[in-house]
Amino acid sequence: MELDPRSLIFASLMDSALLGAISLMFAGTQRDTRAIGGWGAAMLVLAAGQLGIALRGVVPDLVSIAVANTTIVGAMVLALRSLRRPRGGARSDPFGWVLTLLLFVLLVIFSVIAPNYRVRVLLTSSALSVLFVRAALELRRDVPVECTSSYRFTELVMWTVAATTAARAASTIIERSADLLAPGMLRSSTFLLYTGFTTAATLGVMWIEIQHLEGDLIHSARFDALTGVLNRGAFLEEFGREVSRSEREGMVFSLAIFDLDHFKRLNDRYGHPAGDRALKRVVETMRATIRRHDLVGRYGGEEFALLMPNTGKETAIRVAERIRGEIDLAGLRIGAERVGMTVSGGVATFPLDGFDWDSLLIAADNALYAAKDAGRNRIVAAGKEVPTDAS
Repeated sequence: MELDPRSLIFASLMDSALLGAISLMFAGTQRDTRAIGGWGAAMLVLAAGQLGIALRGVVPDLVSIAVANTTIVGAMVLALRSLRRPRGGARSDPFGWVLTLLLFVLLVIFSVIAPNYRVRVLLTSSALSVLFVRAALELRRDVPVECTSSYRFTELVMWTVAATTAARAASTIIERSADLLAPGMLRSSTFLLYTGFTTAATLGVMWIEIQHLEGDLIHSARFDALTGVLNRGAFLEEFGREVSRSEREGMVFSLAIFDLDHFKRLNDRYGHPAGDRALKRVVETMRATIRRHDLVGRYGGEEFALLMPNTGKETAIRVAERIRGEIDLAGLRIGAERVGMTVSGGVATFPLDGFDWDSLLIAADNALYAAKDAGRNRIVAAGKEVPTDAS
């Protein structure tokens, strides 16, 4: 029993339209989506192109051949654009649009001026195959670790349809009929393949979107939204791991607590946006000064904690003093005005000043208060009677 190609095309366009609508509705439920919104729009454009092909014999060949096939290829260019968005890739695609325009010109020639069915199939299938290969390669670039499975699945779909489309182009050599809508196993298989492709690829893109959203949730649960450093809960987790590791290996580590001096005064005078910039500047300076495996966390409103594994007190004091000096030197520029910005800090070392978070924090906090009482813009170590002079 042979399936009717026109019916299969209508089924495929309904599938594309439905998946496009679902994708757009999914995107509409999220405040910030990556690929799914653009992919949904591409699927609706694909459905429009499939409709043009389904109306072959009802509308002029220029529409059902040149316009319809070019629209399908254009939909794949849009789909590729959507796949670039999650990693911040270029959204413009000159190659894709030039390929689409060139295909349209050639299809006009071989459908109106010098009609040739086999050349049209070869041209359209080749263009689609190139775009599917580009999509597969795009899905291999800079894949987030937490999204590997979804990217690999969607990439496999793209490679599969690229290979099958290339085979479709080659099949024009042995194809007997020159009528796209004539019954035949080859045509029926092709239309069924593209229906499966749109379904599998859309599910893959949705999976990509979901894994990115899961990653965002995990990130927001661990990191401070303003500064990007560990929030208090995540910092405490890392502190606990470091205590266990240091006890097991007989190592020391140090904790430094920094407080931005006169932060309320800065907020009151210049506004909260300036205060936010000041907090970000503190974090930027700390990150530029510390080692890669040191950990920074936002402990409170304008307080930051620095965990320095395998670091004794004297080294920790030097690191904290370097951070203090860099922040003092950098200041903060608000408009044309340079605003002075300083921090005070307290340093405590495990196990000398405490064996757990509470005791070590008390030691570091007491040192911080001593730095504040001594005039701010200085670092004090737990157990030290005389504050380190600011320089």
